Amino acid sequence: MPATIYYDNDADLSLLKNKTIAILGYGSQGHAQAQNLRDSGCNVIVGQRPGGANYDLAVSHKFEPLPIAEAVSKADIVNILLPDEVQGDIYRGEIRDHLNPGNVLMCSHGFNIHFGQVEPPKGVDTLLVAPKGPGHLVRSEFEK
Repeated sequence: MPATIYYDNDADLSLLKNKTIAILGYGSQGHAQAQNLRDSGCNVIVGQRPGGANYDLAVSHKFEPLPIAEAVSKADIVNILLPDEVQGDIYRGEIRDHLNPGNVLMCSHGFNIHFGQVEPPKGVDTLLVAPKGPGHLVRSEFEK
């Protein structure tokens, strides 16, 4: 089955207005996507482990980072933007058991789903939203 590709004109932000979106990880893509969604009027929470530079960066951007499991529990839409090499372990330990039927699980790279490290449960839709550039460019293009 061929993939369906959507563009800006296909998007309807009103579908996200009453949803809580958890951005997991506040690195290259996480910081850009969290801020872009928030600046578009969406309700965004950040799941980030305390103590790291990205935690402090999220705070400096006026987010209140939550533990990953808590962010997932509070979200309707969960966007995994963690480094590929840790996604599988964090998914199994902090994400999977907090997803509910009707949630949406998103990734910006299909590596861990393709290789079975992230296996979405039944009733959870899965999306791949792959940006066409590094996070700083995604953010600066949004701000234009």
